Amino acid sequence: MSSEQYRWLLVDDFVEQFNEHMAQAFVPSEHICVDESISRWYGQGGHWINMGLPCYVAIDRKPENGCEIQNAACGQSGIMLRLKLVKTAAEESTTTQVHDEHLLHGTNVLKFLLSLELQWKNCLCGFILCFSWCCGGTETKRLKFIGVVKTATKKYPMAYLQALELQGRGDRRGLVARDAEGRPSLIACVWMDRERRYFISNAHGLAPGTPYVRKRWRQLDQTLNADPVRQTLVVEQPKLAEVYYDVCGKIDQHNRDRQDTLGVERKLVTTKWDKRVGLSICSMIVVNTYRMYMGLTYPRGEGRSQKLFYEQLAEELILNKYDAAMRMPRNSNELPNRMGHCPPAINHLDGTPRMGTHAHLTPTKRKRKGTNFALQGNCRVCRKKTKYLCSCCKDAAVATSKEAWICSTEKGKLCFSRHLQDVHSS
Repeated sequence: MSSEQYRWLLVDDFVEQFNEHMAQAFVPSEHICVDESISRWYGQGGHWINMGLPCYVAIDRKPENGCEIQNAACGQSGIMLRLKLVKTAAEESTTTQVHDEHLLHGTNVLKFLLSLELQWKNCLCGFILCFSWCCGGTETKRLKFIGVVKTATKKYPMAYLQALELQGRGDRRGLVARDAEGRPSLIACVWMDRERRYFISNAHGLAPGTPYVRKRWRQLDQTLNADPVRQTLVVEQPKLAEVYYDVCGKIDQHNRDRQDTLGVERKLVTTKWDKRVGLSICSMIVVNTYRMYMGLTYPRGEGRSQKLFYEQLAEELILNKYDAAMRMPRNSNELPNRMGHCPPAINHLDGTPRMGTHAHLTPTKRKRKGTNFALQGNCRVCRKKTKYLCSCCKDAAVATSKEAWICSTEKGKLCFSRHLQDVHSS
């Protein structure tokens, strides 16, 4: 076992468990986005030294350096589906299957990310990687794809498409490859937006799609000090461009939520590369949770901001009692003994800090059914509605199942004073 392979063992299990869980728990839409993410790391590492991050990636067009993670996400919800750590070429060659040795590296990556064994049928993949068009071979013929061609133009008719004269925005031209039966199997095309965009696809063609509309400022009047005019720009686009640009930004949006809004990689400082990569994957899980919440609630997110959702999720995780074995007291005689094991400033029922160590008023955290308003009850003294409880009586209510509602002193009421004299004076 090489030193690199030995170091990757620190995070390989986490990645495998993530992939297995998502394969079992989530079924994506028909659109799959393939791109890469960066786990921010500026410490020790590199293929030339047997310490730190085994494969350090620094790309000029990327805002951060560190560990590169190739991934696939649902093109509709943006939920991350599958991860693959980028390793050195020597390490990648040790894991390549024998029947895949003749394939290009990009094709092998796509076969892994799209996980053909998961039987995602009729997938439509929006690829951002410049070599993603290589997946059109016989090994991936079950998949439909739309790829943008940037710099990897081998076997692509780039010279011919560049020589074509286009009239303006919205104009497009293409070449079609046909199978033995004369049916179109692949299309290479160019579409004119602000600049030329080159595509290759076996999913959609140059059929008209929904035009995109933009508001732009234009200086139509060239006289001195004339005001600009707000114009509506309508640009025709082919169907493949419409689908591609609807899908291709999902992973970039996921990365922005993870790195900027959540920001765990900047807030939690560590000197261990495996902990940093683990935190990045954990952050992906948190963002997946938020995106799942957004998709399952109506209206989307119930009006909560993303930061508020993360705060409330953290509170629930801190107060998590799902794995705790707790036994409720069988009678009221057990309650004092149980309370004696807890600090007086901590509520022994849910672990929350108290606002005082003796009898005091505390607002209930329970909500009315179907609303976001606090639950209310009748005061024991004046029978008026209130949301406050006596802390000592609340602890004793575990055995009696009765809430001790008491009015607060905010409006000059003396209900709590009378309650203290009548019940807790001794």
